[in-house]
Amino acid sequence: MSLTVMYVIILLVIFLVFGTAAYAGMRAAPWLPVFKKDIDRIIQLAQIKDDDLVYDLGCGDGRVIAAMANNTQAQFVGYEVSFLLYLLAKLKIIFLGLSKRVEIRYADFLRRDLGQAKIIFCFLTPMAMKKLAPKFKKELKKGTRIISYSFSLPDWQPRAISRLDDRSIPIYYYVVD
Repeated sequence: MSLTVMYVIILLVIFLVFGTAAYAGMRAAPWLPVFKKDIDRIIQLAQIKDDDLVYDLGCGDGRVIAAMANNTQAQFVGYEVSFLLYLLAKLKIIFLGLSKRVEIRYADFLRRDLGQAKIIFCFLTPMAMKKLAPKFKKELKKGTRIISYSFSLPDWQPRAISRLDDRSIPIYYYVVD
C-alpha cells in the first residue's frame, strides 16, 4: 500500500471519529455519560411496559438504553451521530444479547419522525432541548412520556422532577397532553 493511500485512510478515520463527534456536540450534545446512580431513577420515572417503544435520543455508548432493556421486554431505538459512540453502543447491545429488542441507528434524531415512540429519553444541551420542544409538540402522540436528564424542555411543565438531594442532577418527567 502506498504512503499516500495510507495517509488518506488515516485522515478518513480521523474525520469519521472526530468530525462526527464534533458534529454531535454542535448539533445536540457532546458525549457525557449518565451517572450510574441515576440510571435507576431514569428507569423508575419511565415506567416502561413490555409493549412500549422507547427512543433514546443521542444514546452515546448505549449505557442507558442497555439498562432500560435489561428491565423489560419493550422495544428500543437509540439514535447516535458520533460514529465511535454509535459503534460502541452497537457492540454493547450485541454483546449483551439485546439486539432483538434494541436497535442502534446512526442517524440524526432531529431529522427523524419520533411519532411512534411511547417513551423518549434524552440527555441533551439546553440548545437541543429548545429545538426538540416544538418537534415534540408536532410529532408526539398524547400520552407519550419524556424523560430528560439534567435539562428541562423550555415552556413545558414537568409532571415530576426527580432529585436525590439539592446537589443531584434533576431528571424531568413530562407527558404529552
